[in-house]
Amino acid sequence: MSPTIRYSLLLAVAGACLGIYLSTTGNSGEKLSAKAASPDQVSSPSPRSGELISPFATGTVNQGNDLAALPPPSAAVYARNGRQVDLGGLTAQEYISKWNSLARAGDKDAAYNVYQAAAVCASNDEPAPAYNSATELKQFLDQRKKLLALCKGVNSAQLQERLSFLALAARAGKVEAQIDYFMEGPYGRDTDLAKSADDPVVQQWKTEAVTELKSAAGQGEPFALALLAQVYGAGELLPRDAKLSLAYKVAEADARNSALSEEQLRRNAGAQMSDADFASALQTGRQIASACCKKSRLTPQE
Repeated sequence: MSPTIRYSLLLAVAGACLGIYLSTTGNSGEKLSAKAASPDQVSSPSPRSGELISPFATGTVNQGNDLAALPPPSAAVYARNGRQVDLGGLTAQEYISKWNSLARAGDKDAAYNVYQAAAVCASNDEPAPAYNSATELKQFLDQRKKLLALCKGVNSAQLQERLSFLALAARAGKVEAQIDYFMEGPYGRDTDLAKSADDPVVQQWKTEAVTELKSAAGQGEPFALALLAQVYGAGELLPRDAKLSLAYKVAEADARNSALSEEQLRRNAGAQMSDADFASALQTGRQIASACCKKSRLTPQE
């Protein structure tokens, strides 16, 4: 993706607390787990000390000390989407084979499982990042050796087809897939959106990515709300709209039960707005929150 969109997503990951998001999401069907990633796991080893790594970036995994060995049964690894994935002691190819028939029959959970297993292998051919130290680079290369062994037998066609399985799950309403559809980008690799503006695949992805994010946001998913705030703030997938960007920030805070004062919002997001536009954005954000987030908190007793 373009540097601007990658940077926007980086901010979204930092602001929306990806670890919190992952800790609150699960998968139906077999529990292919998406566990919370600690700050150390997300950012270490880091090419630049102290910088949070985008889910698009390589080198985000730090899985203990025995980095050269294959993971033991049920050991989790990271997929390209930033999620921590447990293949249940199987190789990626074995896991794909296990769920392939159900996925092709249209089962959204099976389709997402196939996507996740393939996503574990999707970054193995990308260049190593520029790390600050030889130790960190060695950790990354050792980790990649482990992933290459885990991904043996997964071919390029399966890596590309993962996006079709992801789209199936997203269109069927699986929230995790709706978010990952956006995070993967149109081709599942870095794409310059500006240079590819006339590409029909990119155009379709832009439309569908926003649609899927809004669907996930409509189910009260805070990370989707945060990403929509970034989308409207960046102005690359949609025309820039500072009021809607602020509105989605308000809704996200509400979804997280995190109250933000008007002073905080004005300082962080509304400094350039007129009083009328600022008030309108707050009202819109509360309306979005009321429509999506309050109902998502209702218990069966309510």
